[in-house]
Amino acid sequence: MGTIYRKQYTEPIPADSKIVIRKGKRLAQWTNRSGKVKTAELNEAGDRIRCETGTYIAKFRDGDGVVCEVSTGCRDKQAAMSILNDLETMAERVKANIITSAEAKIGELFADMPLSVHIGEYIRHLKERRVHPHRVKNTDKRLKESATDCGFRYMRDMNADRLQRWLGEQVSGERKMSASVHNGFVQVWISFGNWLTGKRIHGKRTTMKGEVRFLNNPFEGMGKLDEKADPKRKARAMTDDELERLLGAARQRPLDDALTIRKGPKKGEKLAKVSDDRKSELLRLGEERALIYKTAVLTGLRLNELRTLINSDLSFGDVPFVRLRSTNEKNRKGSTLPLRSDLAVELKEWTNGKDRGAPVFVVPAGLLRIMNRDLIVAKIPKHDVDGCVVHVHALRHSFGTHLSLGGVLPRTAQAAMRHSNISLTMNTYTDSRLLDIASAVESIQLFRTLAPNLAPDSVDYGQIESIPDHFEGSKASGVETKKPRNPLRITGFSLIGPAGFEPTTSTTPR
Repeated sequence: MGTIYRKQYTEPIPADSKIVIRKGKRLAQWTNRSGKVKTAELNEAGDRIRCETGTYIAKFRDGDGVVCEVSTGCRDKQAAMSILNDLETMAERVKANIITSAEAKIGELFADMPLSVHIGEYIRHLKERRVHPHRVKNTDKRLKESATDCGFRYMRDMNADRLQRWLGEQVSGERKMSASVHNGFVQVWISFGNWLTGKRIHGKRTTMKGEVRFLNNPFEGMGKLDEKADPKRKARAMTDDELERLLGAARQRPLDDALTIRKGPKKGEKLAKVSDDRKSELLRLGEERALIYKTAVLTGLRLNELRTLINSDLSFGDVPFVRLRSTNEKNRKGSTLPLRSDLAVELKEWTNGKDRGAPVFVVPAGLLRIMNRDLIVAKIPKHDVDGCVVHVHALRHSFGTHLSLGGVLPRTAQAAMRHSNISLTMNTYTDSRLLDIASAVESIQLFRTLAPNLAPDSVDYGQIESIPDHFEGSKASGVETKKPRNPLRITGFSLIGPAGFEPTTSTTPR
């Protein structure tokens, strides 16, 4: 049967101490820095004071019968007894040959290490694996937030039930956590638990050759929510008309905001005094913002990929393209994406004369907030009745949807979207409500010769079934049926000049 005790040791007698005798014992008495009077018994020689550790020590026999002394890290006696019981249980499992002595010593080695230290080393491991910085940042933030709220101070505190209760409170409480965010928290803890047990990932291979810090992953098999049943912030693809209005609003709003009077009898009128230099600066800011939106829609680049794009990544040869470096792409592989001819002309003009190592765009941190204001000016609803949302990532959804509208083959669209799974391209990133279902049905040639009188002489193919009435600008835009000139056959967007949108001509790339 093991015991717990506070270990005793000696220290020099503090300066300015006086020796007093109480109940036949010689004591040193002094005042510490906090002004409190402290006393301690002298040793037999009378030249040092006797002290004891603040935390309890557990003394027990391990599975091999060796007497061990282990710090419990607990100041409370009951808590220390609980740690002693765990250690003795581990020793019994070794005696019964359930686990080996080496496995038992793992818990002893890392028992007193705070969980925050393990999390820090796990984050360093992710960085060494060259995991995307955004993912590393989210993992670090989520682990620390939930560990603090759940009271996980040491590895022995980790508990799947406690984490599940906390997540349930976040979903049903004021935070209204979405299913995807809930699952993100679950996944980081599962991955962290796997790392603690020595599981390592090398490319597509998984091994168990890492340092073992914990015998079992307590979060393995933890349940996730159905993200399809909880489509919070599900993106909505935008129509041609909406996209053109968005770019027009983005181009003009910086200057319009500066010209608008905010107070007084002329409130709301565009009569404020703005210098010519400031006007030029605001017009250039609006041009950059519109070009950011257009580049996102016509390339499918993600926000961070746009932010890290530099001038040397653009090529304007016979076949203009943008090169994504592996360090900046989400899947860390690197890609080359073709640029539509009109976008290439605008990007070439925008980057002309700039340093090749400079960013193509200065993407503001608050782009989502900026886009929300642009949507208001463009009179585009951010939310629809189905709960779908227009946000920055919706521009990538629009790219995928308009690839389908242009008749691009699914496998080609998957390559353009840089998806590893074609289901993601066709289901998640293609908004079926914009697809011309009526024209697709009318194109079926079955039974035409059998019932010629039933087929109408002419059909005005429109966006029936594709765009619900609640969409702004939901009138039929007319799907381009001729084979486009660009390799990806992206429709929408005419050439955009400094004065706005020019009418489409026979030579305008579609």
